[in-house]
Amino acid sequence: SDLDVSIRRNTMIRRKTSAIVESGILAAIAVIFTLIGNYIPVLDVIVSVWWPLPIILCGRRNGLMWSVLCLLVTGAVVAVLISPLQAVTQVLILGILGLVMGEGMRRQKSPASVLLWGSLGALLSVVLSGLAAYFLMGINVVESFTHAIAESVQMTKDIYDTLGVSGIMTTESLERMQHMLSLVLPAGLLLSCPISAFVNYWAARKVLSRLGDPYPWFPPFATWTLPRWILGGYGLGMATLLYFRGDETSYGFLGGYTLFTVASMLLLLQGLSVVLWYVQVRGKPRFWFPLAVLTSFVIPLVSQFLVVMGAIEMVTDQRKLRKR
Repeated sequence: SDLDVSIRRNTMIRRKTSAIVESGILAAIAVIFTLIGNYIPVLDVIVSVWWPLPIILCGRRNGLMWSVLCLLVTGAVVAVLISPLQAVTQVLILGILGLVMGEGMRRQKSPASVLLWGSLGALLSVVLSGLAAYFLMGINVVESFTHAIAESVQMTKDIYDTLGVSGIMTTESLERMQHMLSLVLPAGLLLSCPISAFVNYWAARKVLSRLGDPYPWFPPFATWTLPRWILGGYGLGMATLLYFRGDETSYGFLGGYTLFTVASMLLLLQGLSVVLWYVQVRGKPRFWFPLAVLTSFVIPLVSQFLVVMGAIEMVTDQRKLRKR
C-alpha cells in the first residue's frame, strides 16, 4: 500500500510539473501573439482570431484552473510590456472565449456543444469589452462604429466625385447606404461569434491531433440538422419588422432586423446542407453545391430560395435525419 501511495504521489507531481510547463509555454505563445498584433499591423486581424488558441489548449490538457492561471500570467506580462489597458482588453475580449471552449473540450462535450459554448463566450466577451471601453476609456463603441460608417460612406462619395461620376451617388443613396450598414452591423457582430469559435475549434483540433490527443470533428455537412426553434426567431423577426416598418430608426426595427438576419443565415446554412445531401444521395452533378454556395452570396433570389428550402426541411424532415 505504501508503494501504491508513493506511485500515486509521484504521478501527481509529474502531472503538476507538466501542467506548469505547458501553461508557461502557452502563456508565452499568447504574449508573442499580442506583440505581433501590436507591432505588425498587417497581422493584427489574423493574430486576434488565433489569440484564444493557447488558452483553449491549456484548458483542454490541464483543466480550467490552469487555463485561468495561463490567462492571468499572459495579462500580467502584456500589462508590463505594453500597457495595463491593453492587458485588460485582451483578457476580456479573447480570454473568455478560450476559457469556455477549453473547459468544454476538457469535459468531452460534442463539437456542436463546444461551438455553442464558444459562441456564447465570444458574445459575452464582446459585451464586456464594450462596457470596459465605455467605463475605462469613455468610448461609446456604438457611436464609434456609427461615426466610422459615416466616414466610409463620405469617403466613397469623395472617390466618385474625384472620378467625375458624382451623379451616381446622390445624397439620398448615401444616407440609405449608411442606414443599411448600421442595420447590418449588429447582425454581423453576432454572426462573427460562431465564426471565431469555429476557427479556433478547427485549429485546436489540429494541434491536439499532433500532440496525440485527438478530438472529434463535426458530422458531415450533408447531415446537419439545426434546431427548429430557429424558425420561431425567423418568424418573430419578420413580425417585428412588419410592426416597426414605419420607423426604421427605432430600436424595435433594429432588433427585428438583427433577429431576422441571423435566423435567415442559419436557415441558409440548413438549405445548403439540404442541397449537398440531395447531390450526394440522388447522384446529381457535384458542381451543383459549389454553384449554390456561390450564387447564394451573389443573387438574393437564390439565397431566399435556399432559406425557404431550409425552413421547409426543418418542418417536414425530408431527409429523415431528426431523432424522434
